[in-house]
Amino acid sequence: MLRKLSTIITLAALFAAGCQTQKNTATTMQDSIPAKADTAKLQTRLSMPSPAVSADSVMLTFTVINHSGQPQRFYKWETPFDRLGKYFDIADAQGTEAPFKGAMARRMMPPPAEAYLTVAAHDSTTTTINLARNYTLQSGNYLVKYVGGGVSGLDEGNEVSVEVKK
Repeated sequence: MLRKLSTIITLAALFAAGCQTQKNTATTMQDSIPAKADTAKLQTRLSMPSPAVSADSVMLTFTVINHSGQPQRFYKWETPFDRLGKYFDIADAQGTEAPFKGAMARRMMPPPAEAYLTVAAHDSTTTTINLARNYTLQSGNYLVKYVGGGVSGLDEGNEVSVEVKK
């Protein structure tokens, strides 16, 4: 009888400890993702630095703007600041998506500290990328839209039109 009671108490203690570990892990994961309140004050903006665009040089500027009075941070994953993954929708005039040929990455969660970028209050951070390195683009008109906001938490922002010439 004493042995059964001891076994039941031991199992109950292990179960309780397992539940506590699960709860702590879930809290850690939740704390590691930027709250929407943090990234809601960040705006994304796409622009073309040069109107001269050829199929092998489609330069695009991606800017994250902080409109708040405090520094804001976001994950650079799934943004042009990271350079890995498909985070743009690029479609021609008929709605056909440009084929993606760039590198993809699997990420560990929670993201490490170096996966964050901070934008100072009332400031912005910008990067310029060549879309032709990650997408197959032919001659024609395209609509480009940022869609990588999932992990980063950034908004989709504006769309830009680009005419690619041979």
